Amino acid sequence: MKERFVEYCDGDRIEVDVLEGYHFKEGTVNDGYVIEDDLGNQLLRIPSGYTADGLYIRGFWVSRYKISVDDEGNPHSIAGKYPFVGINFFDAMKKAKKMNSDLITKEEYNRICMWLVQTGAATFEEVFIKGNNDIGNYSNPFVLEKTGSNPKWMRNRLDCFWGGAYIWTTEKSELYDHHRIIRGGHNSYFTIGEKHPPVFRTWADPEKDSPNITFRTVIRDPKDLVK
Repeated sequence: MKERFVEYCDGDRIEVDVLEGYHFKEGTVNDGYVIEDDLGNQLLRIPSGYTADGLYIRGFWVSRYKISVDDEGNPHSIAGKYPFVGINFFDAMKKAKKMNSDLITKEEYNRICMWLVQTGAATFEEVFIKGNNDIGNYSNPFVLEKTGSNPKWMRNRLDCFWGGAYIWTTEKSELYDHHRIIRGGHNSYFTIGEKHPPVFRTWADPEKDSPNITFRTVIRDPKDLVK
């Protein structure tokens, strides 16, 4: 029998099946429901809800950790590894597909930001206004750290959403159609000394590798999700 749990949104009761090949690891819907596969890859549940601008987003799974790769180039969402930086947008998409997942969209990323505030894992200021040294990697000059290496950087069991390497998203730049939007990041990509909050966004050339851009993956709920 499949493992199943329940989440609520606007009074609706939503029954969600744990993904095939995964099992419950720890947590709750309100403080980070984590599932794990036999290889140790961990995903975190982002429940259905709204972004800061009122857009409703169906629930989805996001990689608990920024993606790393093993010696054979296989991508993983596991602790104790360095995030895979120096990867361009298109190669990141290919790696995501190898995990039967996708890169994160603008709307999904914004939903994570609001969820962290709604659950009390962080304040509105910490997510939307300015970064905080106590809950993220804002080393300057930037130093890449292993996933899961600092418990203070874990909020709602989501690792290093503050600081660290920037995240590729599927969103296209409104200024340069060919470019893609990157989110989050630390404090030394364009502006020295400024600690970017998670909501921070800027553009990057999708064909170029960068030593401080990585990615997360998402798996979306099926359309026949029971309410």
